[in-house]
Amino acid sequence: MRIFKYNEYEDVEPRLITEQEIRAEYWPYWYERMCKKFGKQEVDSKFTFEDCLNDWVIVNWAWEVKDV
Repeated sequence: MRIFKYNEYEDVEPRLITEQEIRAEYWPYWYERMCKKFGKQEVDSKFTFEDCLNDWVIVNWAWEVKDV
């Protein structure tokens, strides 16, 4: 299981979030928006959770934590 950190606010310690939490919180939204943009069949055949995770990392300026 991968763990990520990201800053929600400037003056607060970075938040830890697991890959499973990202899947539960962000995947449904991401999947719905991608289906709306490209069509369900296209999304199901070409995209995976890894694509969603990469987008989440970029949007949140997150980084993977190797030693927790």
